[in-house]
Amino acid sequence: MRIGIIGSGAVGQALARGLSRHGHEVRIGTRGTNRPDLAAFHPGPAREVAGWAELVVLAVNGEIAAELAGSLAGDIGTKVVVDTTNPLDFGGSVPGLFVGTTDSLGEHVQRALPEAAVVKAYNTVGNAQMVDPDLAGGPPTMFIAGDSADAKGVVAGLLASTGWEVADLGDITASRWLEPMCLTWVLYGMRSGTWLHAFKVVRPA
Repeated sequence: MRIGIIGSGAVGQALARGLSRHGHEVRIGTRGTNRPDLAAFHPGPAREVAGWAELVVLAVNGEIAAELAGSLAGDIGTKVVVDTTNPLDFGGSVPGLFVGTTDSLGEHVQRALPEAAVVKAYNTVGNAQMVDPDLAGGPPTMFIAGDSADAKGVVAGLLASTGWEVADLGDITASRWLEPMCLTWVLYGMRSGTWLHAFKVVRPA
């Protein structure tokens, strides 16, 4: 699959490396198109990469996610968009969210891309475990949300092929509860001093 990752930070690079290992053709959309460390992923302008891709991954700071997505709407069209972002706010003494409960960043992104099929995923785990997670408890659970069953099927297949169990929480409004799970992940990391953990749903035998 041709996967265009919009964002060249730690998340974008981790997904690019991991998905490339699984045989996907990956490009990174970024302003830093001349960076040697990105050369393997043929970096280009975000609009160019979004237009080239069959599936687009949004992996940028939450504060700019919806605005950037909107600027790419014409290039993305009706494609599946994986939204990895979180509305994190580190302005106070403890981390918080700049949107939540009655709305979500996932919904902001979907509104900015009215023709696309946005699926929230990858937002509840650190970048080191996003592809081929290696944990003692077995495959962890990736929670997803989105309005399109077909799009969620595509993303679930990608996740399953790279080491995840998948739990579908429903339409994109479920991002209102999925995004706060990131804070649970962050707070545990702050308390424990480790950042390699992940969530898992445990079912009856």
